[in-house]
Amino acid sequence: MMAKACDHCNFSKAKETCTVGASPTCLKCSRLKIGSVARHTKRMRHRSSAKAFRHGDLQVSTIVSRQGVKPKESETYASPSSSSSSSSSSSLSSPPRDDVPWTPESPDVMRMSPEKLLAAPTNFQTTSDAFRTVMDVEQFSVIHAPFVFGNSFIPLSQKVIYVILQLSAPVLTEGYLAFLGLMTNYQKSPIIRRSEPDVFRAAKGLQRLRSVKITNDYDAACALFLGQTMYVFDVLTTPYSRTAHAIVRSSLMSAKAWLPRMVHTPIMDTITMTPILVDTVECLVHREIPIIRLDPQRRVIVDRYLGLCATLLPHLYDICVCSNALKREAPAVGSESYSAYHDRLDEIEETIRRWRPQTPAGLFESYGQHAVLAMVTQANVYRLAALLILHRLRYPLGVEDEAAWKLANGIFSELSFFAKSAANLKDTSALPVVFPLTMAMFEIYGPGEDLVERLTSFTLQSVCVGRLQEFVKVARASRESGFEGVWFDLVDTHLRVAMPP
Repeated sequence: MMAKACDHCNFSKAKETCTVGASPTCLKCSRLKIGSVARHTKRMRHRSSAKAFRHGDLQVSTIVSRQGVKPKESETYASPSSSSSSSSSSSLSSPPRDDVPWTPESPDVMRMSPEKLLAAPTNFQTTSDAFRTVMDVEQFSVIHAPFVFGNSFIPLSQKVIYVILQLSAPVLTEGYLAFLGLMTNYQKSPIIRRSEPDVFRAAKGLQRLRSVKITNDYDAACALFLGQTMYVFDVLTTPYSRTAHAIVRSSLMSAKAWLPRMVHTPIMDTITMTPILVDTVECLVHREIPIIRLDPQRRVIVDRYLGLCATLLPHLYDICVCSNALKREAPAVGSESYSAYHDRLDEIEETIRRWRPQTPAGLFESYGQHAVLAMVTQANVYRLAALLILHRLRYPLGVEDEAAWKLANGIFSELSFFAKSAANLKDTSALPVVFPLTMAMFEIYGPGEDLVERLTSFTLQSVCVGRLQEFVKVARASRESGFEGVWFDLVDTHLRVAMPP
């Protein structure tokens, strides 16, 4: 029977450019490394196969459809707030549908064909738009690239977001569509046409987040993911807003009861780790206590955005607790409580000085040289930034500066080493080091400004660092004018932007 178009080209509405020819495999999709088979005029229906990825009490099944049927806009999706309370609702299992195509192939964004560029959508308006983007390897990759260290993290991110979107579409869709539209403006390559931020849709997403009712793991995952997308939208569209951190904390508070089990589930790292990192970093700066203390796990965590820093997070949490107590109680210098808190700071410092990231076997083979170097760089500069925070909790600006300068120069040195390789900047998608770089820039003028220019390929990170420059200048000016307090005292009155990781 005459082949007309393969699954992927038919689903992407690119049948006119499909190059099936005499082969059952589309030549264009083969070049793009997209798994496709030729579609025939008479469809034969097959039962879908599910590949289950079990982790503890939860599991995700990847639905691999052999048909390539596009999800209809009129189809109804189950709301998480109305999920069944049966035993299956507490385990992350496959969606109860097999008519949505799924091709989890390795992305190869740089080999984009001209016809694929022309087929890219101009906006994101419907649930079908969201599904199409999640299931399209190239589009998903370029939109989510700023939030992963490399392409090796893309396939799992696709699977997890696909499942959450399918099960939580009524709650998640509006916020996610606003996020998708916004991120078209931060592509390294013009694969998707840029669009204006949809503030109205983002506002509806925030309303959903505030009213979400969590009764199972699906709901918790939806709230955490929606919180992340809304955080990004707020940071990038409202540069002088202080609400971004509150969005993440709200999602963490909503999902707090489910998080202890979720953090034991490797496949959920894509959803859980980033908001915990964001909250911890913001709390370090604002001297607050994070919602979650990520206690050490039996497994080695390698995350798309947290990298190799999972075992450092508990120590950062402990810094927050001690810093918050010093802020609230303000014990007199030399008092018993003052000495007790500073003894605790000494203990945390000694632990962090000894800390080194855990690395699993086959790290380079699994994630690639450039992504691993980026993750190691992030781990090293976060360790130095934690030590710098501890130092400045003890000593105000202008006191014991040499020790602070040594730590700041260590951060600059690590980042400069990474930035020297053009391949690192080209082949690594994200470099979440805004917080350590900003801490170092408080101390020394010059190297940080040079690094901001060299790291412009990491668009989101460079944008956030640029917006923090005003506060950096305030801290420097305060030291030069004889300010006798710690720089944390300037946060409430002068820090008007978010402090992303």
